[in-house]
Amino acid sequence: MNWMDSLRPTASGAAGGPASDPEIIASAEAEIGAPATAWAAEAAADIVRLVAEDFSLAGTPGMMTGTEREGCEASLLTTLIGLHRGTPAADIVAPRGAQDNVRLSVRQGVPIGSVLRTVWACHTRVQDALLAVIEREVPADRMVAEVRGLNAALFSYVNSYVSDLMRGYEDELSLWHGRLPAERLRVLTAILDGEEPAEDAERVLGLRLGGHHLIAVARPATSGHIPDRDAARQRFGTDAVQALGATGFLTIEHQGTTLFWWAFNTRPGPSVMSALREVPHPGWIQLAAGRPGSGLAGLRESHFEAQQAARVARLAPRQQFWGYDDAGMLALLIADPQGAARFVQVQLAGLLGPDQKLTDIRDTLRHFLLAGSSRIAAAQALHLATNTVAYRVKRASDLLGRPVNENQVVTLVALQLAHTFPQLMDAA
Repeated sequence: MNWMDSLRPTASGAAGGPASDPEIIASAEAEIGAPATAWAAEAAADIVRLVAEDFSLAGTPGMMTGTEREGCEASLLTTLIGLHRGTPAADIVAPRGAQDNVRLSVRQGVPIGSVLRTVWACHTRVQDALLAVIEREVPADRMVAEVRGLNAALFSYVNSYVSDLMRGYEDELSLWHGRLPAERLRVLTAILDGEEPAEDAERVLGLRLGGHHLIAVARPATSGHIPDRDAARQRFGTDAVQALGATGFLTIEHQGTTLFWWAFNTRPGPSVMSALREVPHPGWIQLAAGRPGSGLAGLRESHFEAQQAARVARLAPRQQFWGYDDAGMLALLIADPQGAARFVQVQLAGLLGPDQKLTDIRDTLRHFLLAGSSRIAAAQALHLATNTVAYRVKRASDLLGRPVNENQVVTLVALQLAHTFPQLMDAA
C-alpha cells in the first residue's frame, strides 16, 4: 500500500506528542516510518475529539475514561503496521493501550454497550481518515481496488480488536466484582513494605508502576450514613484524572479510609497539588495528599507523605484538604499530642482561651511573625489597618509578659499549633 508513504502530520502535530507506550511507537517508526507514526498520533487525537463531540451532540453515552486517545492511537498504529506487513486478521491482537482503556472502563462502571459504541465510532472515523488519504494519493484506475482492500482489512481487524477487548472486559469485570479489591490491597501493601512487585502486579493494579504516582488518603468527615458513597468517590477520582492530566487511577479501601492513586506517563508539574485541591469533591470527604513521585520509590514516598498529611487532617477536621507541603512540619510537631499541648500552654500562657479578642490577637501575632515582623505585610494579609496590627502585637507582648521578638521561632511554632489544633490550648 504505497499510499501509506504519503502520511505526514501537519506542522503543529499532535498536542503533547504521542500518547502510546514507547514500545509501540518505536515499532511503528521502524515499520512505517516516523512521519506516518506522527500522522497516526495526530489523527487519533482528532478522532477521539470528534467521537466525543458526536456522542455529546447525540446525547449517547460513550466510553469516556480519559485514556481513549492512548487506546485509539495504539489501535491505529497496530492497524497501519498490519496493513504495511499484510498481516492477516487472525494474527492481529488488540494493543495494550486499547486493552488498558477497556479495563479502566470496567473499574469506572462503563457498560459494555458504551464500550462497543466507542470502538465502532473510532473505527468509522479511522476508516474515513484513511479513505481520504487514498482518494488524494491513489490514481483513479486503482482507486476501487485500494478502497475494497482497505475496507476488507479494516473490517476484519476491528472484529479481531472487538473480540480481544470483549474478552478483556469480561475478565476484568469478573476480577473487579470478585477478589480484585483484596488482591490490590495485598499487592500495594507488599510494595509499600519494600518488596519487589510480582510479575502480575501491574495487571492486578491496572496501573503501570514504572511511571509517576500521586497518592492521597481520604476519610469520611462524618460517621453518619452517606448515600452513593462509592459512586461519589469514583466521580471524584475520574474528575481528578482530567484535572491532573493523569493516565488513570484506582481506589483501595483499607481500615476505614480510601486510598486514591493517580498514575502519570510524565512527571506532573509543580501546580499539580493546587489542581488537586481545586477538584470538587463531596463535602464529607477529607483529603490528605502526598507529593508526586517517580517509580516504586516515588510511590512509597508519596504514600508516606499522604499518611503524614492524614495525621494532621485527623486532628484538624475544619480543613477539607491537606497537602504534604502544608502538613509535613505540623505532622512532626503533633506526633506527640500531649507534649505539643504542654508546649503550647507554656509558650502562649496569657494568650490562651476561646475569647474572640484573644483569638484575633493570636492570629495577628502569627501573621506578624510569619511576615518577618512586618506590620504592613501582616495588615495586608489580614485586611487590617497597620495601627490595628501594632496595637494587637503590643497587646500580645503585654499578655505574654515578654517582647514578641524574643524567641520568635518558638512563639511562631506554638501559635501555628494553636491555630491548626485549637484543642491543644485546653488539653489536659
